[in-house]
Amino acid sequence: MTSSTVKKISVKLFVQSKKGRQAFIISVFLIIPLILLFVFTYLPFGEMAGYSFYRMKYVGSRVFVGLQNYKEVFMRNDIFGALKLSLYYMSGSLVQLVLALLLATMLSFRTRFGNLFKGILFFPYLINGIAIGFIFKFFFTRGFVFDTVLGWFGIPLDMLTYWLKTQVLNNVRW
Repeated sequence: MTSSTVKKISVKLFVQSKKGRQAFIISVFLIIPLILLFVFTYLPFGEMAGYSFYRMKYVGSRVFVGLQNYKEVFMRNDIFGALKLSLYYMSGSLVQLVLALLLATMLSFRTRFGNLFKGILFFPYLINGIAIGFIFKFFFTRGFVFDTVLGWFGIPLDMLTYWLKTQVLNNVRW
């Protein structure tokens, strides 16, 4: 047997094996996202990079100016300010990404003070429920927000029910 025949047989066996089928399925499932990534990310980026070497208007032809546009970015304060602002937001997003990965690591793995961190992270959810309870209470307490709004429409306070004491209103049965 020649080496090419052995390679053909081994490739055929690999394709028919479980690992070969898995590799094929993974490849097929990766092709579509990679094509979409290229079409909607890399291709537009390349087009925009190419346009940066031209002076363009919304209507009309474009004129090749080389690196003149890049020189103008650093010479004009308004354009350079926009570039600085974009770099500021980009650095902020990098900081957020690093913090998110750090916090995700602290939540996922056993780390020192991990339970304390989980408690601190969960605490706002408790505060939120308490705050909503207080808002609900003050909204429906006799003489407060809801009764005042109804009073603006001419309904006297002594004609209104006690919203939180009336079981027909609070315990709805289907």
